[in-house]
Amino acid sequence: MTRSPRSSSALAVLLGAAVGYLAGSVSFSRLVGERLAPGEDLSTTTFEIPETGATLEFRGITPTSVKQHAGTTGMLLATLLEAAKAAVPAAAARAAFPDTPAAPASAATAAVVGHAFPATRGFRGGYGVSTMLGGLLVLDPVGLVVTTAAVSAAIGVTRDQRLMMAWPLAVPVWGLVRGRRDVLAFGVVTNVVYLVRWVPELRGGMRPLFEARRRNL
Repeated sequence: MTRSPRSSSALAVLLGAAVGYLAGSVSFSRLVGERLAPGEDLSTTTFEIPETGATLEFRGITPTSVKQHAGTTGMLLATLLEAAKAAVPAAAARAAFPDTPAAPASAATAAVVGHAFPATRGFRGGYGVSTMLGGLLVLDPVGLVVTTAAVSAAIGVTRDQRLMMAWPLAVPVWGLVRGRRDVLAFGVVTNVVYLVRWVPELRGGMRPLFEARRRNL
């Protein structure tokens, strides 16, 4: 029996999602950090906010936490590997299913989901930005350049490095402008994942910052 185009496309999307999630669940930041900084607690990253004196604590092993414990080289290596775990499944899905643009988008999206909520780690992983970079690199490399340049320009004008955290928001906007439904869907779903992953920090970790700002008003 010959499969219909619709069922074949659905199968391609499901396969892409399965491979993407499995790839995304591998924490390369953990592997790099454990290799370069053995014995260090990589699960917690702290930042000081100079304007307020508050200290923020983020839980999750990310390239940023690798940088704190293993330096810039470790961070760059972790970033590249975390990006690759979305880029490789997305590129493979595109090669395997060239007539189904939703397949690479599904693979890239699922890789971000696996990164943020890995079943092997109690559904507590990283935040997904590096993995989003890899996914967008395959889905729309021009979009990666434009969105990164836009956020970099905003940082250059404001001198506020924290704007880097807003880069994911530019992805669905770019997909909408380009009329790319695959990029738009990728951006919307991964932003939801990104924001949900932030919930624990917003509930607890950000509280000292808000309290410090109230004291300074």
